[in-house]
Amino acid sequence: MRPGWNAGVTRARLLLGRNLGAEHAQAVAVCRSLAEGVGALVGSAYGERVRPGTELAIAERGIAETLLWHLRILAGWLPGAGGALVQALGGWFELANIDARLAALAGDGREPSPFVLGRLATAWARIEQLRSIEELGDVVAASAWGDPGGRTAAALAIGLRVGWAWRVQQAAPQTADWVVGAGALLVARELLVEGTRDHIAQLGSLPGIGEQALAASSLRELQAALPPTAAWSLAGVSDPSELWRAELGWWDRVERDALRLLHSRSDDTVVLAVVALLAVDAQRATRALEAAARGGASELKELVGGAV
Repeated sequence: MRPGWNAGVTRARLLLGRNLGAEHAQAVAVCRSLAEGVGALVGSAYGERVRPGTELAIAERGIAETLLWHLRILAGWLPGAGGALVQALGGWFELANIDARLAALAGDGREPSPFVLGRLATAWARIEQLRSIEELGDVVAASAWGDPGGRTAAALAIGLRVGWAWRVQQAAPQTADWVVGAGALLVARELLVEGTRDHIAQLGSLPGIGEQALAASSLRELQAALPPTAAWSLAGVSDPSELWRAELGWWDRVERDALRLLHSRSDDTVVLAVVALLAVDAQRATRALEAAARGGASELKELVGGAV
């Protein structure tokens, strides 16, 4: 280990011990109600923030806050470069805050309490004070997120995701296939589910997505136009209505890769693997609760998935 990384890498491995795990998640998924599923989380790390009697959205928020807290702990134990890596990987939480602010500004002004980011914040301290979409876009453009390529709420939402893709890939080159695969899923949803081509210029800025892919009018055309580094995320899916299966497959690939990376001798690679596995576990716990809320039928176990 490099000097200054020892405590952080040790803490990272300890955090993995608090994961729910696939077997426990399957037990949650087959519960017959949300209340039963929440009860099955008692004793896990998520049980500290997912309380009995809560609605599904509140329970899911508790799972997300658990993951965020773990990332903040990890960032605090790492040296500067390690903290910056976790900040880039954990950018989803700032993105969620900005999404909520954009929705409030474009709607009735109501928004949930923002995630408390601590050291994971990039631009939120400034954005939190803003009350116009135009100003928000200007602040984002001047930050590490980069120019989102538009100043409407919809354009900002896409542009921020493009910016996050580049931030993650630059901070952790080992994630290149994950990033490009996720970009392919975003393109598929925009073109084939949302049915809009309004953001073609922004989507074209995604890593690994070429112009030919953006001209696709069907999932088959999109799959054929994408390079192998991106097309893998759409493998086995024949209709846009099945993209949720592709997204589960994306998480399974991340889990497999992260388990392998966990054995690396590189400190930052180990931290990357731990962050990925913490995120995988939070996603799995969320899907398990969703299955329980829908009655826990055996066929819903597919929602939990698992690469192991």
